Amino acid sequence: MLLITLLVCLASSSDEADALVKLDHDTYSGYFVSNQFEPDAKESFVVISDQKSFDQVFGAAFVMNDKSHRLPKDAFESKLVLAVIKRGNAFWEYKVGGITTKGGAVQLRYVATSKRTPDTQFACPLIVSVPKGAYTTMTFIENRKALKTVTLPIAAR
Repeated sequence: MLLITLLVCLASSSDEADALVKLDHDTYSGYFVSNQFEPDAKESFVVISDQKSFDQVFGAAFVMNDKSHRLPKDAFESKLVLAVIKRGNAFWEYKVGGITTKGGAVQLRYVATSKRTPDTQFACPLIVSVPKGAYTTMTFIENRKALKTVTLPIAAR
């Protein structure tokens, strides 16, 4: 009887690990993209696990009466940052539809819309945090189309 109970518990634990789980997330603003970070790329897809790496990609853009929502100082103790950066003659806006994980694979779903600006160049970021976890890949799904899957190094997990 005990063996049967143990097997049932193991089976349900395995099923739970393969279940689709919604991840808590937060979106941030008030950052500019460093002109040293992939300056010639039309798009960048980034997963960041520490403040030093974040600071190599983004800087805080302070303006008068700034009410931007920025990462807390201790964010990287418990969070990973996922970022999409679009560059060129358009201003991009993003809306996160949801973030899920299943078996270590994370999917960030978002809608991206743009307004053409023929005389102006922009680097527009989407910056989102998720709780750190045993993730293996991050897939960026824009407007229902998977654009990029990033395999995470072991150190970032």
